[in-house]
Amino acid sequence: MKSTIFAILLMFITASFAAADYIDDVESMGFISGEGLACGAEKYRAYETIARAYLVSSAESDEQQELGMNKYNEAKARAFLSKRHDGLWDCDETNRRFNAQKIFGAKLYKNGTLKMPDGKIITPRGDYDATLLYDSSRNEREELNALYDKIIEKKRRQAQREGIYEKIKRAEALSR
Repeated sequence: MKSTIFAILLMFITASFAAADYIDDVESMGFISGEGLACGAEKYRAYETIARAYLVSSAESDEQQELGMNKYNEAKARAFLSKRHDGLWDCDETNRRFNAQKIFGAKLYKNGTLKMPDGKIITPRGDYDATLLYDSSRNEREELNALYDKIIEKKRRQAQREGIYEKIKRAEALSR
C-alpha cells in the first residue's frame, strides 16, 4: 500500500517538474523570439517555425499546449516591448547571437516531428501539418510597434493629466 502511494506521488511530482520545464522552455523561447523580432533578425521566420513546432510537439496535453502558447506569446511581446523601450539598443549583437543559435540545426518534418541538433527526436502527440504552425504573412513587428506606440501615448496623456509632462520634457531637454 505504501509503495503504491509512493509511486503515485513520485509520478505526480515528476509530471509537475516536466510541466514546469516545458513552460520555462517556451517562455525562454518566446523571449528570444521577441528580441529577434524587435531587432529584425534575419532568421526570425525560421526560428518562429521551429519554436512553435517545439511548443506543439512537446506539450503533453491540449491544455498544456494552450498554456504554453499563451506564455510564449506573452514573453515574446514583453521582450519586444522591452527592446523597443530601450531604443533597440545593441541590435547588431542581438542579431548576431540570434542568427547563430543551435536551434537552426533542427530539422522539422511535415508530420511535426523535430530532430534537434543534439540528435533528440521530438514527436507530436497527434497529427498536424507543421507548415500551418506559423503564419509568415502576418506582420507581427508592425502590430507590436503599434501596441508600443499606443502604450507610450497612453502614458504621455496620463502624465499630462497629472501635470508632470512638462517637467519630464524639461528634464529631457536639460539632459541633452
